[in-house]
Amino acid sequence: MNPLQLAGATALEPPPPTGRDGSRSRFGSLLDRLAIRGMGYAFDRTLMPEADELTIIRASATPYLTDDLCTDARRFFAFLDDPAAAPEGREMARRPVDGGCLVRHELPASYAPFCGDPTPIPENDRILIEHWVHDQPAAATVIALHGFTMGDFARDATILMAPQWFAQGLDVVLMTLPFHGARTPSTARYSGELFASWHVGRLNEAVRQSMHDLQRVLAWLRARSAAPIGIIGLSLGGYLASLAADLMADWAFVIPIAAPVRLGSFPSTLFAHSPYARRGSAPFSPEELDEAYRIHSPLTHALAIPTERALIVAGRGDAIVQPEQPLALWHHWGRPTLRWYGGSHVTPFRRDNVFAAGVRHVRSLGLLH
Repeated sequence: MNPLQLAGATALEPPPPTGRDGSRSRFGSLLDRLAIRGMGYAFDRTLMPEADELTIIRASATPYLTDDLCTDARRFFAFLDDPAAAPEGREMARRPVDGGCLVRHELPASYAPFCGDPTPIPENDRILIEHWVHDQPAAATVIALHGFTMGDFARDATILMAPQWFAQGLDVVLMTLPFHGARTPSTARYSGELFASWHVGRLNEAVRQSMHDLQRVLAWLRARSAAPIGIIGLSLGGYLASLAADLMADWAFVIPIAAPVRLGSFPSTLFAHSPYARRGSAPFSPEELDEAYRIHSPLTHALAIPTERALIVAGRGDAIVQPEQPLALWHHWGRPTLRWYGGSHVTPFRRDNVFAAGVRHVRSLGLLH
């Protein structure tokens, strides 16, 4: 079943733009389409695996399509039902910032896969975080999750607006996702390659590990402070933030930005624009990927926090995460606040407006003064 059908939505279109939003969105959509073509060239070697790999790749979906998981997808994340002990980490670096300090920590991942090789990959068997902590106790903490191919703390801080959140009085935690940034294995060609690929088992385990990592980071933070914790995420990070809001009930707020609900749509789009599409079929059809990823789609699970704590932010001209996806999440979550920005996935024009919407949302919950 297509996960979008689970939303029960009929009209999956954003409202018509006003003022300059229309021209910004059309221009942004054009740039998104150009970016898709560019990414098609960049990821050329991964768009069509060698013939001897196809059998392995297709077989990788089988363990995640069982009757048990089809009936109860929560089984895939059963570890979340057990309290997590706060992991012992080590401080890697520290530097002062105005009003506090910025501290980098390494925590042990200790992730056991649901299925597959239990041997950990050294680079990935650790959780890397950058903690922006105030000199005085903060009213709340926000965990910020980056997008696909990102994972560099300096770049992530800028794109996820960590300095701005910190200036508003929130502590901030930047978390490097599995197989990204300094967690990228030496065999990978780019950050995130081993997270998102045609190999269904690898992607499903990476999503599951992301939830496992979040649980450990939450336990680590709560051992240090009783302050509320919220989560924001961009693109792939938005997908994971949305899933976390479904699976964990005590988030103070959640703000997915330009977040997909169908992870299979991205490789399918890249393949459709590649030369390989004229010569044959992709390893999986979009419908097959929807089914293989159903166990962790935010549309499969129910929102675990009150609807008023959620804010969805989406681009009108997004051609990478088409507006129908955040709209489906909006329907599925019981129609929380939804803010549109003029622009697209790679061109979020007026980022100050996006940030202001987030601030208003967090303030409305009594977490900012």
